[in-house]
Amino acid sequence: MKWLIWGMLSLYTCNLYAHNQLVVDIMSSENFSQRYNEFLNGRSPLDVKSFYPTTKGSHIEIIEMVLLQQALFLGGETREVVFNPKPSVNIIEFSDMISGDSLILARSVWHEDIINYRGSLYVSDALVKFGQYEAGLYVTRRNVALQNLPQEQLEQLTVVANPRWRVDWRALNNTEINIVSFIGPWETMLNMVETEVVDAMLINFSVSQDLLLNFEGREYVPIQNIKMMLPDSRHFIVSKNHPQGEMIFAALNRGLKILRAQGVLDKALQQSGFISDLVKDWQYVNQQMLYPSKAAR
Repeated sequence: MKWLIWGMLSLYTCNLYAHNQLVVDIMSSENFSQRYNEFLNGRSPLDVKSFYPTTKGSHIEIIEMVLLQQALFLGGETREVVFNPKPSVNIIEFSDMISGDSLILARSVWHEDIINYRGSLYVSDALVKFGQYEAGLYVTRRNVALQNLPQEQLEQLTVVANPRWRVDWRALNNTEINIVSFIGPWETMLNMVETEVVDAMLINFSVSQDLLLNFEGREYVPIQNIKMMLPDSRHFIVSKNHPQGEMIFAALNRGLKILRAQGVLDKALQQSGFISDLVKDWQYVNQQMLYPSKAAR
């Protein structure tokens, strides 16, 4: 009987602990757990005030994991967040979110990718506003000639792009650039640049001071003095069909409004290198896609 009581007590304790956690899904192929933990360096994500990168590579995914937790807490959701890597979650597949099997995703998503699912998904206020997402045309570091290609010669350039990445695809199609369509892994596309099957690939700017992207020992740099604006906004999404969806969405949006008013969102995007001061004077390749107010700045 004693063991039965202990067993029941343990089960109750486990269930109580589980109820005190908020499970947030993240792509298993992009878990970022090592770099996320390195960035926190023992800190609570709620205590993060500086968003400068401490690791190489893209930093925005880690910052989103932190900002999501800060927004939820400020909005009244105080449970511990536990990240749950799921192979079924990818950039344009939201079946678990739509069915209610998943509650919330740790990554922001393009508004265009989920606009047809707004009946099943709550869409937060914008984390990245229209016009804030900038990217460079990355070429191999050894290709010195392409690094300084003048903008008026961009019609000579071949750039690999996935047509399923609709925002990237639309941005590139509003230029004179020659697009090579490829549906497949990001790494394979980058390898096409490495092997000179194509000249370049559209990638958000690296956080390094020289904008260098180092991937598996291979180095890539953006074509100098030109950049592209990806014409959409990015948002967190919450399932409407999950029992906790309405409550979590309300907390998330309340918190995002507070972070926006405090200037934390823009600060995080700037300090993380997502909005890069290094390219602020570079020229837009797709200038015509900017809102008039943005283009006039």
